[in-house]
Amino acid sequence: MNEQDNESLDSLRESSSFELVIKTAESKAEVEEILYEHDLSGEDLTTRFPVLAKLVQELPDVPDEAAPPA
Repeated sequence: MNEQDNESLDSLRESSSFELVIKTAESKAEVEEILYEHDLSGEDLTTRFPVLAKLVQELPDVPDEAAPPA
C-alpha cells in the first residue's frame, strides 16, 4: 500500500503536511495528538505509513523538557 493512500489524507498537500508534522514531532505523545487530530490510530500509521511509523518508534515517550540546552 502506498504511503499516500488514506481516505482522511486525500490530497497530496494534506499528506505532505501530515508527514512533515510527524517527522518534526518531538515525542510519541505528540504523535498521538497528531494522529487523533487526523482521526488515525497507531495501527493506521503502521499500516499506511510504515516509514513514518519506524521514525516514531525512535522518539521518546514524552518531550525531554528538563534536558539542559546543548
